[in-house]
Amino acid sequence: MAGLVLKDIMKIYPLSEDQKKKKTKKGEPKEEKKVNLQITDEGVVAVQQFNIDIKDKEFIVLVGPSGCGKSTTLRMIAGLEDISKGELYIDGRLVNDVEPKDRDIAMVFQSYALYPHMTVYENMAYPLRIAKLPKDVVDQKVREAAEILDITQYLDRKPRNLSGGQRQRVAIGRAIVRKPKVLLMDEPLSNLDAKLRNQMRAEIIKLRQRIDTTFIYVTHDQTEAMTLGDRIVVMKDGFIQQIGTPQEVFNHPRNLFVAGFIGSPQMNYFDAKLTKKGDKYVVVSGGAEVELAPAKQKRLSDLNVPEQDIILGVRPDHLVVADKGLKGTVDVSELMGASEHLHVTVDWNACIVIVPNNGADHYYSGKEVLLTFNGSSAHCFSKETKKNLEYND
Repeated sequence: MAGLVLKDIMKIYPLSEDQKKKKTKKGEPKEEKKVNLQITDEGVVAVQQFNIDIKDKEFIVLVGPSGCGKSTTLRMIAGLEDISKGELYIDGRLVNDVEPKDRDIAMVFQSYALYPHMTVYENMAYPLRIAKLPKDVVDQKVREAAEILDITQYLDRKPRNLSGGQRQRVAIGRAIVRKPKVLLMDEPLSNLDAKLRNQMRAEIIKLRQRIDTTFIYVTHDQTEAMTLGDRIVVMKDGFIQQIGTPQEVFNHPRNLFVAGFIGSPQMNYFDAKLTKKGDKYVVVSGGAEVELAPAKQKRLSDLNVPEQDIILGVRPDHLVVADKGLKGTVDVSELMGASEHLHVTVDWNACIVIVPNNGADHYYSGKEVLLTFNGSSAHCFSKETKKNLEYND
């Protein structure tokens, strides 16, 4: 199998002639547009300074909103997009100029990309026949892959006679049938309904346990990222925002974007002040005054972070209703089985609080509540840089 190294990878799309010639007419104000991707004289930069060392058999998930560059990165690894700058190594070999068919990779597409006139067996056998393998070897490999994916009973059917989940299994089967060094998956579950997505996530986890290959998986769904990846790469506007294990990214977000993107419901934000009482850091927001946990104290102290106004982040399940704290008003209460999701307005800001459904407390619309949190669940972000003050990267 194989590890990968992506070193200073960039993808630049040249500007079209219309974009180059487009100018504001005389006397007309310039049209203000919010451009997220950097535009240079060379063109639009879709992926910037992408660096990662992927270990053999590791499961890496690229996650981020639409247009962040995750699929472009995957296509550069596959060889379907040229690399504008940087170096890509697969199993120690520089492959920038190597044809896709010679990279020993396989790719599963969002649209399945199955041949409608072929049976499941023929679809799965196709890459092996192109490689001119003997007929008995082709048959053995197809049936092995079909057994792994539990689709042996569908081998004689055509794609139109399969459900969405079954088609996706066939697409995965066609990819793994020749045992590639690297398996690339581009949002493979996005066309499935919620129930099927849950089932297929479990199937992919099982598949990972049964085949020895390196996985690189692209999704915009943070639930998929958190459940599937050994490490996740959070991207925005072509840049890597953070790389880490799902737990690291969830518990220690490096900036405001990562904090809001990872986690559902997303993190709540409040205006606050980071102060010091003696040698201890304290967060003050509204009626809440909380001393930060020892681990956070050390990180802030090591970086000599000064007192300042901050954006305080607290996840919905870390806020608790108390006798004193942030004053809020319940707008809506959603019963979610064992818990209730309270939509609360605090100083004109909307936030969500998850409380246990114990049957005793009734949170009706208009009820006033006081909210607090503990010192280990508070995240302090700079108002200027939007970065987590506990880290200097």
